[in-house]
Amino acid sequence: MVRLLIAVLFAVSLLLPLTTTAAEKPARYALRIDADISYVDTSGLPSWAEGFVGKLRYDDETDGLVLSRAFVDYSLRLTDTVQANVALEIYDDDLGAVADFTEAYLEWRVLPRSANRYRFKLGAFYPRISLENSGASWSSPYTLSSSAINTWVAEELRTFGVELAVSRRPEMFGGAHTFSVQGSVFWNNDPAGSLLAWKGWSLHDRQSRFRDRLPLPPLPQLEPGEMFEEQDPYVTPFREIDGRAGYYLNGEWRFANFFLLRAMHYDNGGDPTAMKNGQYAWATKFDHIGVQMTLPADISLIFQWMRGATDMGDVIDGAHEVDVDYNSNTKLLSRSFGKHRISTRYDHFEVTQNDRTPEDNNPEYGHAWTVSYQFAYSDHATMAIEWLQIKTHHCGWTYYGFEPEATERQLQFTLKLRFGN
Repeated sequence: MVRLLIAVLFAVSLLLPLTTTAAEKPARYALRIDADISYVDTSGLPSWAEGFVGKLRYDDETDGLVLSRAFVDYSLRLTDTVQANVALEIYDDDLGAVADFTEAYLEWRVLPRSANRYRFKLGAFYPRISLENSGASWSSPYTLSSSAINTWVAEELRTFGVELAVSRRPEMFGGAHTFSVQGSVFWNNDPAGSLLAWKGWSLHDRQSRFRDRLPLPPLPQLEPGEMFEEQDPYVTPFREIDGRAGYYLNGEWRFANFFLLRAMHYDNGGDPTAMKNGQYAWATKFDHIGVQMTLPADISLIFQWMRGATDMGDVIDGAHEVDVDYNSNTKLLSRSFGKHRISTRYDHFEVTQNDRTPEDNNPEYGHAWTVSYQFAYSDHATMAIEWLQIKTHHCGWTYYGFEPEATERQLQFTLKLRFGN
């Protein structure tokens, strides 16, 4: 960890002359480099990131002083209407390369010739779901961890394809209201649903990169000689297995800076009977609703709700071999006071099992509370502290000798270093 931290800070120091002031930065590009140095104290189950069942990214063996995250977010304006964007995440763990991409895409904003505005995105990028991860490289200005919904989005979802967005501000409403719709066709996301079905929901700050391998719990059905023995002991979520395209449709209504309503239907188009090179395709679909608004006293409210299903394998007795429904909702309140910000979040999550496959019993339900405080010491340094508690009932934990109900807690102190704009 120490060698990685030194390398990151050395790279940042080399780029300081390019990123210190806006006057020195060429107008056609933007560069942002962040490094989060944390002290983490956890109590609970062994972490999912180590191939076990805990909901947290860290456990008693991996907490302490860590480089929890570093990233490079870069955009280059190729023409007046075309921009290239890349995001590179840096982690000190064994789930992939030290540095790898989370997004890489081109964006074309068509010159307006009517009251409509058109935008095309081509490449790999996040679907339009999260309302809390609105900063550079999908960062959150509110908390250190993401909600259960957005943690899963970061783990298993990415759009490898094209998105068309159309927006309009009707003059009849005085220009304060904006209505928009986005539609996408994508590939390379067939394993999405694996972690949700076999691991369940989590809360953490890690984003899966293009070539990451995310460990699965040691389920009895994944052992040699069992039903799903062909499955690797890990998931590579950004793979094309069945050659079929997925899609999503999203609609938004925005009123000035005070209110945003977002609604999406998502379907990865997966063939649940397809399998290739140690990875199954999953038929994963969901509906999502998000609301963001400003309450009295300048309190920000974010609400997100998701309900869906994911299936894998042949149909047996009216259900696929792995057949689950899932739902989650999150409520976040945040208030800034000058350089200070206080946020609190409540998450509820469930996985409901429809199949009767033996030794693959993974329904769960639970809830989590998060409280976060941040102090912006300067333009380049923010200090943050976050307390997180998750209480879960998960039937499959008995396979590993754990009680089916557990409460996990995490206290995290973070120094966030920022360079660029």
